[in-house]
Amino acid sequence: MHRRISIVVVALLLALMRPVVAQEETSAEALAVAQPGERVALERDTIAQYGTQTRFEVTITWDASAGARPATYRPRAVRYVADCQAATLMLVAVGVFDSSGQLMKSLILPPGAADPITPAAGTQEHKWLKEVCGR
Repeated sequence: MHRRISIVVVALLLALMRPVVAQEETSAEALAVAQPGERVALERDTIAQYGTQTRFEVTITWDASAGARPATYRPRAVRYVADCQAATLMLVAVGVFDSSGQLMKSLILPPGAADPITPAAGTQEHKWLKEVCGR
């Protein structure tokens, strides 16, 4: 009897672990990274300053020069918060859209879920930080 219970518990734990693995593949952090064939654009009209923090969005869309867009492709809008005094960025949300522009999924990182990063010089993130903070 104890053996059966142990087997059932292990089977349940393994079944529960599958969604966690699948979730990591489509985590906000993974979706915020542009893949080959995509282009990223800073949306200047989304820049808004709140004290020392500045919120802004970038869009990740298919680059037509990369060829035909895959049928399963989903464009994304990625929201960041920049701390201009500390020169750091923090990912706060990712929106995934269907081909008609309707929001399919929204991944929001609650406060404290992501650590601020200091972008390396010359990276795309560093350029965004300089532009939104006016440096």
